[in-house]
Amino acid sequence: MNRFLLPILTFSTIACSPQYGMKIDGGTLDASVSDTTDDGSGDVGDGDDPDDPDEDLSMYEDAVIRIVHPESGDFLPLGEIHSFEAIIVNPEGDELPFDDVFWDSDADVEWGPIGGTIEDDTIDVGRHNITAQVELPDGSRLAHTVGGVLVQHEDAGTYVGDMILSMDTELGGTPIGASCIGAAFVVVDEYGDAAEGTSACTMDLLGYMTIPVDHSFAYDLDVTDLDGNAFVDIPFMGSGLPFPSEGTIDEGDILTTWEGGVSGIFELAGTLDVTRITREITEL
Repeated sequence: MNRFLLPILTFSTIACSPQYGMKIDGGTLDASVSDTTDDGSGDVGDGDDPDDPDEDLSMYEDAVIRIVHPESGDFLPLGEIHSFEAIIVNPEGDELPFDDVFWDSDADVEWGPIGGTIEDDTIDVGRHNITAQVELPDGSRLAHTVGGVLVQHEDAGTYVGDMILSMDTELGGTPIGASCIGAAFVVVDEYGDAAEGTSACTMDLLGYMTIPVDHSFAYDLDVTDLDGNAFVDIPFMGSGLPFPSEGTIDEGDILTTWEGGVSGIFELAGTLDVTRITREITEL
């Protein structure tokens, strides 16, 4: 079997990091790559010459590299410490001693730790194809890629639910109370810094008239707290009226409230209650 063929697992692609000067299709690693290895007998060869009579390199014949962690499609919360592990195995499935594993990602070109098993919290947001690659002492160059690894803030994603609005006003000198419920759509950005959303409902003022009410929301996030505004469009009363709003975000649920109005015209009170349905960031 040709030693230069690259074993690729299902759903994997090969990617090379230019910061390491490594090319799977015939290039070489730069000087930072160690070419010494222990063959298991206690003798360590210099690794410079595959024909070195003092070193038995047969253990590397038809070896492959496998990423153990993360797996394709995994979610890695931004800023937390994660384990990245890759192993070299022979055709019998035995793990071979080798630690000069070079990592890279197509979604974060600055990220590139080295080691067979590492702990890291620096990988940036994005959906990553993560590649581990090596050059073995016998000259074989191997790579394995896992795809679709999502890195973003734990709270990031798309939320849907309800917006409940109540209004107290007067019509012809008669006090009137009304309410409406509308579907709400909120997105928390990938860094977990902000949340934005929209909603709409139609309010019926005791059969006298119906009023369409549009909402937009803008919040800053601080750990579990949200602080910002609910902006309300009410025909004949105002467009983009801001109402200070605050609430919480916890384990995929957002709950906020607001109240206020124009003295002598109307008073509003609202509640936004939404739940995350996907970690994907959906455009508003």
